[in-house]
Amino acid sequence: MQGFEDIIIQLLLRHNCVVVPGFGGFVAKQVAAEIDLEKGLISPPKKALLFNRFLLTDDGLLLAEYARLRGLYYDEAKSQLQQHTDALQRQLLNGETIKLPKLGTFSRQADGQINFEQDRFFNLLLSSYGLGNLSFVAQMAPVKEETPIIELHTDPTIRKVNWTRVAAAACLLPLAFYSFWIPTQTNALQSGLFSTSDFNPLHKQNAATYQKSKLRVVKSEEVPAKELDFEQFNSSRLETYEWQPGYHLMVQVPAAPISTTQEVENSAAPVTEAPFDFIVGCFSNAQNAQNFLRKLQRDGFAARLIENGSLTKVSAGAAQNLSELQQIQQQAAARGLQGWVLNN
Repeated sequence: MQGFEDIIIQLLLRHNCVVVPGFGGFVAKQVAAEIDLEKGLISPPKKALLFNRFLLTDDGLLLAEYARLRGLYYDEAKSQLQQHTDALQRQLLNGETIKLPKLGTFSRQADGQINFEQDRFFNLLLSSYGLGNLSFVAQMAPVKEETPIIELHTDPTIRKVNWTRVAAAACLLPLAFYSFWIPTQTNALQSGLFSTSDFNPLHKQNAATYQKSKLRVVKSEEVPAKELDFEQFNSSRLETYEWQPGYHLMVQVPAAPISTTQEVENSAAPVTEAPFDFIVGCFSNAQNAQNFLRKLQRDGFAARLIENGSLTKVSAGAAQNLSELQQIQQQAAARGLQGWVLNN
């Protein structure tokens, strides 16, 4: 006749949960095979048991199997099971350790918890039933080094990037570019005025276009003296100067006493025909041409206006021959002026 613990073991071989009414339940979980290289052991797959003392509700599995194997009625089988579980509870309360063969050992801890340790030498998994641990001698297999398909060789000549030099070069590059761009592609140095378009390489400077025509000699009209009286004041004045189309500048002209009689005489002097004129400015605004003319006259140039075509030309002086023309060019260059020669 099978004992109480033998019936529980037979049920655990076929089921994963067996409840002992009034005592607790066993829960089984399958564990895969394990290999311990240090100890040289191979453990077969098995069922790991956990004991839960709170599984107290009778599911009828253990009671039905116990009654069938013992040939007992339900009530009688239930009474005998109750006696077994009461005996186990008394042993645990007395501090005894209960050992059930092929199942495991039970012990009661100081806090009232029941500690269960499964039997390590009995396997409850039917597919591994009767299998034990297998011993072996572990040997390290030699590792064969594979020859790489492509051999990588480091180039000792490659140096690390010096980012300090890269940053310095990045700062010097714009300076070197504008050192070439501004003198050659803009007229900022000649005029002494800078604009934002001078620093834009994509901005195209509009080249001045001129149309050569025969100079028409016109006698200058006499300028009334009352229009020149402003030169006698001891205060400076502001005049509008159109530097580029759409760019108007306010220029402060210092007061300089000039003899009214002399200026009237210069303005009234007839324009004589000369073969050469050194042009230093072309203006679409007549007032700007007049202002520039007066500035040249103050600087000692025999300046005059040539009005033919759409632009008013300002001449720094007329020359009868190439020698006089060269003197006018040198005088203009000393004042920072550049121009071109008009053949009358």
